[in-house]
Amino acid sequence: MMQQVNLLVDELKPTKEALTFRQLMTVWSVFGLLLVLVSGWQGLDLWRLSSQKLENEAQVKTMQQANRALEARISSEPDPELKAEVENLRQMQAHQELLVNAVAGYESASEQGFSPYLTDLARHHVKGMWLSQISLADGGARIQLKGETTDPVFVPAFLKQLSRGESFKGHRFDGFELEEQESGLLRFDIAGPGEARSG
Repeated sequence: MMQQVNLLVDELKPTKEALTFRQLMTVWSVFGLLLVLVSGWQGLDLWRLSSQKLENEAQVKTMQQANRALEARISSEPDPELKAEVENLRQMQAHQELLVNAVAGYESASEQGFSPYLTDLARHHVKGMWLSQISLADGGARIQLKGETTDPVFVPAFLKQLSRGESFKGHRFDGFELEEQESGLLRFDIAGPGEARSG
């Protein structure tokens, strides 16, 4: 058998219990703690993002500086001293090739030949000077050497070394001229006994 309950009776109505002050403080404390945790987490994320942004900006600045330095290096004019040195080396190479070709050409010139003279000239080369013209006459009795040098002291050093060669032992050079050129190099003209110097 079913029993009917009258909910309109005051004793049977559910009662609303008010939160105590302690419970209310606990709820607010938990809510405040959650807010602090969320704020802290967001602050940490913001700090990480700011730190990463600063790091990225520093890398971009470094790359920009490197690019500017590279562009400046590429667009800058070559060093005049290096350019002059390269040109001098090219001239030296060209003159040495001429000397090698001359040695090869005179190797079978005659039974006596001039190759020993040319070999000694090539062997006793002095850095800082090079020959541009070699004249050998009367079987090597008369010699004329023309060339260029960066310093006048290299010429006597060259002649001293040359006197050690078998072909030039006892040979005497009685003519010497030295002339400065617009390039800053010195042109020399050395002549053996009785050899007429030509311009």
